[in-house]
Amino acid sequence: MKIVVISPRLPYPLEKGDKLRLYHQLKVLAKKHEIVLISLSDVDVNTMDIEHLKSFVSDIHVFKLSRLKIALRLMFGVFSDLPFQVLYFFNRKIKKEIHSIIKSVKPDFIYNQLLRTAEYTKDIESFKIIDYMDSFSQGMKKRLGNSSFPFSFIYNLEYKRLKAYETKVFSYFDKHLIISEQDRNSFAPSIKDRINVMPNGVDIDFFSPGEYAKVYDIGFVGNMGYRPNIIASEFLIKEVYPLLKNYYNNIRIVLAGARPHNRVKSLESGDVIVTGWVEDIRKPYGETKIFVAPIFTGIGQQNKILEAMSMQIPVITTSGVNNAIGAKSGSELLIADNAKSFADHIIFLLENNQFAHDLGIKGRDFVKKNYSWDYQGKKVLELFSKKI
Repeated sequence: MKIVVISPRLPYPLEKGDKLRLYHQLKVLAKKHEIVLISLSDVDVNTMDIEHLKSFVSDIHVFKLSRLKIALRLMFGVFSDLPFQVLYFFNRKIKKEIHSIIKSVKPDFIYNQLLRTAEYTKDIESFKIIDYMDSFSQGMKKRLGNSSFPFSFIYNLEYKRLKAYETKVFSYFDKHLIISEQDRNSFAPSIKDRINVMPNGVDIDFFSPGEYAKVYDIGFVGNMGYRPNIIASEFLIKEVYPLLKNYYNNIRIVLAGARPHNRVKSLESGDVIVTGWVEDIRKPYGETKIFVAPIFTGIGQQNKILEAMSMQIPVITTSGVNNAIGAKSGSELLIADNAKSFADHIIFLLENNQFAHDLGIKGRDFVKKNYSWDYQGKKVLELFSKKI
């Protein structure tokens, strides 16, 4: 069958969670179906990235978004009822071109990634599927709780618009996906039970234990320009690290990942390394004794947790993060929700090598059983196997 996929970003390279999710879904779907990918982009796209995707995608169309037009849409968006992040990605001229492509392809399915692309296909008569991925409204609500005026006003306005739009968009599509039960439960009671939970998978062969020298005691990996990761990095260095220094003179910490914000860069010191983009992200995972993710404001499923567990690295994270994953606290990972608990768990693992080793093994077994792409890929193929 033919599937037209519409995404707000080209799903490669894999430096963001939404890209990672769609990339692996496309690889799975391409085994059985013909895929036409339509991607928006607010940055210049590398030709080699397109060529990589063409190794399994039949055809690709990339539409460059003008930064000037984005700014104008957001400025006048105050008078709209659409969420700002929908306005950011929406262009009427591009919509006409997308409709022309769809008319030419005559797809069996149209697959919209994220509600950011819903305006492009809402009035097309075809069998359509949307991947909400995360509850964006809940993500904005969490931002609201950690902000002050004028951002609190903007975030509150965006939260209300997203909450309404998430429900409104439901009627545009025939099937609906979301990444976790936790995210699904934040939707309106009238629709949440009709949304399919589709977690991300992990490439357990790629993210596998290897022979790495342990350079760092603690590691945190992610897109370091993403606000929840910025806040988590600051919490780790400013709240947890000082408690550890009461016990150890030289705890080594790595903060690894693309686009580090200036707030993250400012955390660097003799014992705290900020890497920026890493060619092979497995390296900072593998070089770390303990993966620590104090994420309190993120939404959805945190891929970084599963990747670390898949590499057999013992993990400490928050209860909110684990609610979307479902691992057993105390045997597959450890849970902490304040600085002292994080510090206590880190100290315990550093002083109990056998427990840390066993925690890593059980963590990888959990990922293999529940989150391999072989397992999740079957769900993706089943979703596109029939129009019911």
